[in-house]
Amino acid sequence: MARKIDTQNESLDAYVYMAKTFADTPWLHYGMWEPGERVSVPNMRMAQERYVDLLLSFFPPAPKTVLDVGGGTGEMAKLLTSKGYEVDMITPSRVQAEDGETKLPAGRVHHCTFENFETDRKFDVVLFSESFQYIPLGQSLPKAKALLAQGGVIIVADCFRGQSYNGELAPGSGHKITAFFDMLPKLGLAVARDEDVTAKVAPTMEIDQQFYRGFVSPLVTQISGTLRRTRPILHWLAGTGYKLFTSKDARDRMQMRLKADYRSPDNFRKANTYRFLALRGE
Repeated sequence: MARKIDTQNESLDAYVYMAKTFADTPWLHYGMWEPGERVSVPNMRMAQERYVDLLLSFFPPAPKTVLDVGGGTGEMAKLLTSKGYEVDMITPSRVQAEDGETKLPAGRVHHCTFENFETDRKFDVVLFSESFQYIPLGQSLPKAKALLAQGGVIIVADCFRGQSYNGELAPGSGHKITAFFDMLPKLGLAVARDEDVTAKVAPTMEIDQQFYRGFVSPLVTQISGTLRRTRPILHWLAGTGYKLFTSKDARDRMQMRLKADYRSPDNFRKANTYRFLALRGE
């Protein structure tokens, strides 16, 4: 049986290259936009660095030990290290792990999932920056708490599905916010700080629409049409290979993303709540 492509990691790896090439930014997360600000690729890095500034305000003063879960290319871990924190980073992506290894001391990058990460160490901070949504809720919080040192803090900056979300097609993703809050007292965790930045991150969806409508979709259409006319056998092989190595669900999601109609800031705000949270043991 043909091995299906891990589209979650593949899409994140592709975004690494896209962000570096088109937006001159090392960051993989949403941006935070001010009212009236022009939402554009050239302004993306500035908006993302506002996000970073807010995230840093959730950290206890250095020196502290940090576990950066789903740390992407290691840019946040690198920044934290420069500020005096001792950082270990986890990523399931080989591309991102190799990038992170160029920015952190040897042995600090762990190429694995959070669920498979094993250590005897305890950390003052367990950080999930847009990685929390990819880990089953019943595994992420219990394991994060078990990894905390005495007096430690779990920091979560991520998108959650809002209370009114009922499974409809909508931009964004994540755990239901109600399920998240319901689990905290069961684990002896309490919210020490909670900031809702949904309105500020939602405009980032305009960048998504601009990229897929203005670049990716026309390019895919042009390449497909050219191959169909000039290399019909190659066109057939490419289409067959795409179906063989990707799931139908992944293909349907990509088709909807290329259209980009539903991926609007308004639809994002309706379906989601984007939160910065600090959790501590009760």
